[in-house]
Amino acid sequence: MTVKYTILAEAFEKLEKTASYLQKNEVIVDLLKKTPGEEMERVVLLLLGRTNPAYVSKETGVGLQQLKKAVAKASGYSSSEVDKLMRQIGDLGEVAKQLLTKKKQVTLFTERLTVKKVFENVRALPDISGEGSVDKKIAAIAELLASSAPLEAKYVTRTVLGDLRIGVAEGRLRDAIATAFKVSPDAVEHAYMLTTDHAMVAKFAASGGEKGLEKLGLSVGHPVNPMLAQRAESIDEVLERMGGKAAFELKLDGIRIQAHKDGDKITMFTRRMEDYTNMFPDLIDPIRRALKSKRAILDGELVAIDKKTGKPMPFQEVLKRRRKYEIKKTIEQIPVEIHFFDVLLSDGETLLDEPYTKRRGVLEKILKPTDKIMIVEQEITGDKEEIQKFMSKSLAMGHEGLLAKDLNANYRAGRREFVWLKLKPVLETLDLVVVGGLYGKGKRAGFFGSYLLAALDEGTGRFKTISKCGSGYTDEDLKELTKMFKKIQLNKPHPEVDIEIDCDAYFEPRVIFETAFEEIQVSPAEKHTSGLGLRFPRFIRVREDRRPQEAATIKEIMRLFEAQERKKGKRA
Repeated sequence: MTVKYTILAEAFEKLEKTASYLQKNEVIVDLLKKTPGEEMERVVLLLLGRTNPAYVSKETGVGLQQLKKAVAKASGYSSSEVDKLMRQIGDLGEVAKQLLTKKKQVTLFTERLTVKKVFENVRALPDISGEGSVDKKIAAIAELLASSAPLEAKYVTRTVLGDLRIGVAEGRLRDAIATAFKVSPDAVEHAYMLTTDHAMVAKFAASGGEKGLEKLGLSVGHPVNPMLAQRAESIDEVLERMGGKAAFELKLDGIRIQAHKDGDKITMFTRRMEDYTNMFPDLIDPIRRALKSKRAILDGELVAIDKKTGKPMPFQEVLKRRRKYEIKKTIEQIPVEIHFFDVLLSDGETLLDEPYTKRRGVLEKILKPTDKIMIVEQEITGDKEEIQKFMSKSLAMGHEGLLAKDLNANYRAGRREFVWLKLKPVLETLDLVVVGGLYGKGKRAGFFGSYLLAALDEGTGRFKTISKCGSGYTDEDLKELTKMFKKIQLNKPHPEVDIEIDCDAYFEPRVIFETAFEEIQVSPAEKHTSGLGLRFPRFIRVREDRRPQEAATIKEIMRLFEAQERKKGKRA
């Protein structure tokens, strides 16, 4: 059954116009219920503003200027007229809608757009290459737009740009899929954590309900949402939560990497599900040789090493290896190694439900360490003095601290639970989403000098403000951050952000700052919508390896606040 694209465009318009979580959910549920099985994956991916799952690294290769030319070609208006309207509106999708409404160029015959046609044409854009490829892409987009009704043109344009602006992120789809196909939200979430593909999850839920979802599992080449750790206040807390004994591993400061081996093919994914294989070509052959299994999925941390000292370099140095050019030069300048600490699958055996001790045993059996491929150092103990010595050793080696793991815990994909606990030195930091900016004064004039930060409300999926942060930035930071945020600037708060503070600019909630602070305070809701605030916040770094959904949660921060107040009570 063919689905007309106008049905999708009308749903997008409703989603853009409502900020209510429940109303958005109703719109998505209604759309999913009406979608035939053969179109389900296309509809869900387009709902997320793309034509591939997040882990497939394919961009359209079409920039704003090329897209303006396509809009001009389809509408019959000149490029200067498109530019003029763009300056007034600031949204090329809305520009396309307005120009198509008063279209100058009359098309003799146009075929009504279908979901399949839009999906396939946009998906094909990255594969158009070679001489004249830019003109071919412009022509292909113009053809789609020429067949579009004005509202359809708005969302075709935004889809090509990769910026749908309807406030539908991955996290919102869980409840909608569960409601539409009468399955439990937990079953949907579990299936997504294993596949990182809501389109596939929706398709199986629609056709088979919860039994259909049970068919989904690990697949080499499809990244799994990584298991995450909670914070621990002290060694005592770790031992209390873990029954007096645990495995303690070095906590490294690098990029979380999931390595997939399928025969001779090696793929490396980050915790954001991005394919980083091409950025670390010097690790492909070493992983292939060190890993005995023919098919496997391993979890680990990639670390940059200082050539002079042999110690780990700061996290930011690892990110320099992502440059597309001068790879050979950066390989020489910034050598890297990868430390594995878990195995999820090995030669057909799924190990997610096995206890930590068995998974560690399998890892040690199938991986032969080399100078670049290692197994994270570990101690199993319940002795506080031994743990403290191991902590001191970790810090002396240049690492962050320790990661404690429950010996009997299974691998809980995508979950942050108290069976993995981070032990760090006293300085507390939070990963917070940047939602607004204020211009600086004096030598900071012309740059954003302070940023408004928000935490995630897990119950609603919305971001709620917790602090402004105006310190910790170097002059270079101020310049580069302003340049970065200008690209995702909005005229008003994003629909998924609850905000009471007036800002000079608002941003899409995409970027995470690691932020240090002295203490957590209660804040009036009319100031910060989370009800909490930070005293003396300080910028540490941009966490490019974190997704917005992985930001610190209000629940987590409240737990830290309560622990902080208990300590104060003891001191008093």
